[in-house]
Amino acid sequence: MKPYSRLIVAVALIGRGEAPLHMHASESSLQRRWALLMRRLLFAFAGLSLIVPAVQAQTPTNLRVLYRVLVNGTDRMTTIGSGERVLFPLEGQIYYISQNSDLGSEPLYRMLSFSGTDHADSTISLPGYFTEGILGYPWQGASRPGLSVLYEAINPNTGDHALVRPSESLPDYIGSPLGVYGYPRFGTAKHKLLSLSAGGVTVQSNQVAGGSLWHWFWDGVQYVSTWDYGRQIQSAFCFTNCAANPTEAGDTFSAQFIDPSLRHGSPALRCENRGETQITRSVPLNFDPTVYPGGDEDDPVIWSSMVLGKDLTLDFHGLGPVARYTTHFKLPKETVGTLTTVTAYLRASFNRFWTYDAESGTLTEVTNQMPDACPHDDGYFFAPNFGGIILSDATGDHAMGTYAVNVDVGGSVSYFVLFKYLCLHDGTAETSFDTNVLLVNRGEELFPPGDTTYNAYFVTDKLHNVVAKMNVLYHLGVR
Repeated sequence: MKPYSRLIVAVALIGRGEAPLHMHASESSLQRRWALLMRRLLFAFAGLSLIVPAVQAQTPTNLRVLYRVLVNGTDRMTTIGSGERVLFPLEGQIYYISQNSDLGSEPLYRMLSFSGTDHADSTISLPGYFTEGILGYPWQGASRPGLSVLYEAINPNTGDHALVRPSESLPDYIGSPLGVYGYPRFGTAKHKLLSLSAGGVTVQSNQVAGGSLWHWFWDGVQYVSTWDYGRQIQSAFCFTNCAANPTEAGDTFSAQFIDPSLRHGSPALRCENRGETQITRSVPLNFDPTVYPGGDEDDPVIWSSMVLGKDLTLDFHGLGPVARYTTHFKLPKETVGTLTTVTAYLRASFNRFWTYDAESGTLTEVTNQMPDACPHDDGYFFAPNFGGIILSDATGDHAMGTYAVNVDVGGSVSYFVLFKYLCLHDGTAETSFDTNVLLVNRGEELFPPGDTTYNAYFVTDKLHNVVAKMNVLYHLGVR
């Protein structure tokens, strides 16, 4: 399994020979030329296969994004795709619903008043309106995790109808449920952050991107890369060859050059703090929707019966900047694959690479042994019984390490991998493409149905203190 190849997929999919329809012509032309070059280079070296396995234990669902636009300054209209979306002011994503009719769904119609002044959405005919077409197929009940009832609001002063999110309040509009269900989205928002601080660490998880861990602060420094929804600190699963790749945060159509209102984030099920523990769960999107017919930049693909998430406990065991990261992985049936229990994509300023074997107390710098992952997609593998991997800045004043215990001695981890993705040399900001990676992996195996958990431990401090605290974890006998 190569969950880290999501970086390659993200770059390659920017240009598949056609520019995204929502870009202006000048932007799309430039982006297409750059992306096609990157795609050819990366695929030539990576040998990446985007063929969906012929047999897998589950079937994903194609989604349709419902957007709301403002027509003529007064008519709020629901639309799909880019054809109409680019013509009117965009008020963002409102819901995901099913792209296709299936058992338990029904059509949602877009209607236009006979006067031509108001669009409305309904599952039944409306007096004074005629049907323009089908927007998609919301579900008849909350049969899947994360679904919420769709609301249609009306402004009694103007008679205008508008599809609204469950938590949205439009001035002068009164909402009522349509009786069908979809995954609520976040309009034009880039962030909806939940913060938690303890032990000198502050973390922020982003509900727009499935509740993935968006920011990690220690000593005034923000560690995490957020270039797209394949970054952050999060988990992912791989079936067979990783074309089927459920991802906690969202899919590849989420890069910095894409407007936030068009990015595909995984629906968040939970995002809450309990004491010093932050709890998040998501229903994952497939990272590359285009490997399934009907999936593209406007139509994500979801693994609706799967859940990925975390319980992140700060100040673990009173150790200050030590956090226990418990990955939660829920399946409807036993499934063969590989689980990236947690990957931390860090800013490119963390450019020194280390391994630590806790049994022998050996810290080893491997910076000079790191393969260039652009374009070869290679990493440095490390599989101690007890220990971890570390990234630090040039001085060692700021470092992050992940500690875990191998499955052979009763732990959660098969191996660690370090990656150096200094591909574009575009700087060290959190929104830069360049990144370096800490990956904690559970090797290919048969995963059971239900909710399973896997522990890893994050330490942020000066380099020598990260090592000292990893040593403490070893002597505490944590698993």
